[in-house]
Amino acid sequence: MTTTKTANGGFKTKIAELERKIRKAKKDLERLVRLETASRNRWTKAYQAVFGNAMKLAELKVAGTKKQKDLGEKVTRWPKESQRLTKERDLYREKIKTEEQKLAALGAELATVKEQELNETRSVDEIVTQVFGLNDAVVRASTDREACLKRHVFPRLLDEKGKLRRQVSFTSSNGLRRVVAMVNTLTVIQGDLAAKAKQLIQEFFDRFQKAAAVDEVVRPLYELTRELLVERVDFKVGPDLYRFISMELDEDIFPELAQAQALLRQSIRSEKTTSYIRIYQRKDRTHPWEVVPQS
Repeated sequence: MTTTKTANGGFKTKIAELERKIRKAKKDLERLVRLETASRNRWTKAYQAVFGNAMKLAELKVAGTKKQKDLGEKVTRWPKESQRLTKERDLYREKIKTEEQKLAALGAELATVKEQELNETRSVDEIVTQVFGLNDAVVRASTDREACLKRHVFPRLLDEKGKLRRQVSFTSSNGLRRVVAMVNTLTVIQGDLAAKAKQLIQEFFDRFQKAAAVDEVVRPLYELTRELLVERVDFKVGPDLYRFISMELDEDIFPELAQAQALLRQSIRSEKTTSYIRIYQRKDRTHPWEVVPQS
């Protein structure tokens, strides 16, 4: 299965991928910010608890009690707990910084790709506009040329008696440019007659094909009739066909071919088709004519 790719399709795919990465990076950044905030809140809450315990410890009037011991242990554990919570907070802050840098890089890349896409879109629009404009010009020129040919050139193919000429030439006064108008003819074979002829040729073909050996005198005729059949279906309109229908055949010796020959002679006709022109030019009258491209 073949796929069709648009000129700027690659940019759209890349933009979509970058936008997906940016959305994910923003979600990751929001999650890290929430974790960093929670870590700071835990440190603040723990500090307030330690501060409260320190105040209670200072207000105790009796030393050596269990309460004094518990409060003292809580206050004593604070430096390590503070260090742990601070390290946790700093780790989240580093991750936030990294994610912010990643997000900024993705944003810059996205902006660059979008700018490239915009330039490519402008370039594609310009190409499409130019191609359509040139095509319109070609169509207008072709239409104008055909109108000119029908009005001024092709009518000259008819002679004074209204008979159609094979061709007529128009040469410029300086002898350097020439327009030749022609009528294209097509040789066709009438289908029903050709079908009967093919059947007769096939009978001849099969009869000699089954023989153990083909007589050397008959072999050229056998080869020619075999060449006339195209996959046993149709005739080749060409030298072999004209050679066949111009041969002198004895009806008593080759009855199938003689009848097929007569049918093919009746079936062949020439039909007039479209008129057309060829254009020539040369550097001077001593140089040969050169064909001028028309498309």
